[in-house]
Amino acid sequence: MKKYLFISIFLFAFIASLSGCSKGMKEVKEVNVYEMESFSEVKEDSLVTFTKKKEIKQFKKAVNSAKKQPGIVDMADPQYKVELGGRSIFLWLSQDHGTIMDIEDTNTIYTLTNKSVKNVNNIFR
Repeated sequence: MKKYLFISIFLFAFIASLSGCSKGMKEVKEVNVYEMESFSEVKEDSLVTFTKKKEIKQFKKAVNSAKKQPGIVDMADPQYKVELGGRSIFLWLSQDHGTIMDIEDTNTIYTLTNKSVKNVNNIFR
């Protein structure tokens, strides 16, 4: 009986940890956005912090719905660095296109959906 209880608890904990990973990030209370000079240099006094739930939700949705692009990339310096739920992401944004790159994997880019581009641009206004 103890063996089945132990296995059940272990499986529950394992499944719970997987479901947390599938969301992509922990609970987010704020999103920090910095303007960038280069990949390694933040523009001085450029930090903007977003704390409204709707803004945070739209940032999270933009990141989680981005589509991975094939191949290895060589990108121009990023416009922004976004800190979101323990992750740091570079962001390139125009009126009709958005690209993100995880700082931990600078060989892979992800394209934002058209809706996410519109939403993030609206937040930045």
